[in-house]
Amino acid sequence: MKTTMYAIMAVAAFTVASAASAATSSGTLTVTGTVESSISLTVESAGGTTSGTGTAAATSDLGSISKFGSAPTGFTLARGASDWTLSSTVGVQVVKANLTSTDYTLTAQLGSAPASGIVWKLNGSTLSDSAATTLTSTGTYASTGSYSWDIVVADSAAAAAIDNAINFTAASN
Repeated sequence: MKTTMYAIMAVAAFTVASAASAATSSGTLTVTGTVESSISLTVESAGGTTSGTGTAAATSDLGSISKFGSAPTGFTLARGASDWTLSSTVGVQVVKANLTSTDYTLTAQLGSAPASGIVWKLNGSTLSDSAATTLTSTGTYASTGSYSWDIVVADSAAAAAIDNAINFTAASN
């Protein structure tokens, strides 16, 4: 009889333990968010020894340049009576997401004042560090626009670095 009693108590304890582990609970996660439109600008190509293409922060190294030397990779050199011009192109691509705009405006501006005797041009327009220059007001999304790039060096310019940055800005129309 003792054995039966212990067996009944064990079954009863097991049943209580099983019932206790069957408890449940529930909850809800409410998610809110807003999809925003966006555009992305990348430099796809440029003259010189270029790194970082396909990103928004490419770098072009022209090396040592001179009027009577060779043109850097991807450039042509035109010698004038009192200056010389390095010419190439810059490829810029703008891609959109979640945006109904059909085109964009692309501007460019120098990051700092150019060295004395140096003129930077894109699409024939002189760039400055004080105001942006419009390159196109009807840029086509997901297509690489090619813009002529000239660096004009006066014969009177000092033999020194001409380093600068061209800051591109795209705005959807």
